[in-house]
Amino acid sequence: MVDSQQNKGYRVISMFDRLMDGQGINKKQEAFTHNVGEKTIQRDLNEIRDYIDKAKLDCHLEYVRVEKVYRLTNTGKSILSKEQVLAIVKILIESRALLKSEMSDIIDKLIAIVAADKQEFIHNIILNEKHLYVDLNHKKSLLHLIWGLSEAIQKKKIIKIDYLRECETIPREKILKPLAVIFSEYYFYLIAYDNKHEKDSPIVYRVDRIQHFLELNQKFQIPYAERFQEGEFRKRIQFMHAGELMRIKFVFKGASPQAVLDRLPTAKIVSKKDGQCLFEAEVFGRGIKMWLLSQGANIEVLEPIELREEIIETIQSMQQNYRYL
Repeated sequence: MVDSQQNKGYRVISMFDRLMDGQGINKKQEAFTHNVGEKTIQRDLNEIRDYIDKAKLDCHLEYVRVEKVYRLTNTGKSILSKEQVLAIVKILIESRALLKSEMSDIIDKLIAIVAADKQEFIHNIILNEKHLYVDLNHKKSLLHLIWGLSEAIQKKKIIKIDYLRECETIPREKILKPLAVIFSEYYFYLIAYDNKHEKDSPIVYRVDRIQHFLELNQKFQIPYAERFQEGEFRKRIQFMHAGELMRIKFVFKGASPQAVLDRLPTAKIVSKKDGQCLFEAEVFGRGIKMWLLSQGANIEVLEPIELREEIIETIQSMQQNYRYL
């Protein structure tokens, strides 16, 4: 009797574990595996269904006639819908944020959330993109490092990193007050203050260039009123190039002012005339120059005058590259 109860306990737990993992349970196969009748397996499945109902889990057990298996189907609002999963997967692939093996694993786990009859549809939709996914050149796994940095940020611990810039061969040791980890256009970035020479503006470090990381047994404090706010920082920075915070004014002559507002969340249209828009925005310096130049003849910078002169000098320098064939 005891053996029978133990066998039943193992059988039910085994089925429940596989169901929770997204697998299907075939009643006939299960009966053969455990050397019991199909009615016994049906009673086991009924007990699992009762447990799910009593535990108020966000799923229910149902029979998928096409596959001839029992599966768990998500029902709760806390579970991602098939539309949400597809959108997230598309964004992940476009980001190229992780190694191909890591990205593939995450995508497969996300797709496993949706109903079985929709999984193949999503797999087919992204098959080509997933197959042709290309790793970034650094080819580093950053998941553990991102987690470690995030823990140091949460605990307000000073950290020591060895940072290797591109085209350099010897890393530089830096003692930092970590503020945030941000993702932008292919790369993860650490935003931090230098521990010895704290500046008005935080410094940006690419996470993949951190060779070694150590959390020190020393905490730091930043007054609440001066706390770093990732959302506000994002609004004012382009291409993760920091610099002095400044207000700019420019004329936009292109076809889509909305694209400017999306790109620069702090931007406001001051006036419109003859199909042109006068914009004002608050931004960090170095990155905005790159974006302004990328717009070509669609933008004319008016203020500050120093930025206008820098752009004129850059355009003149660019002309030298195209003087002769």
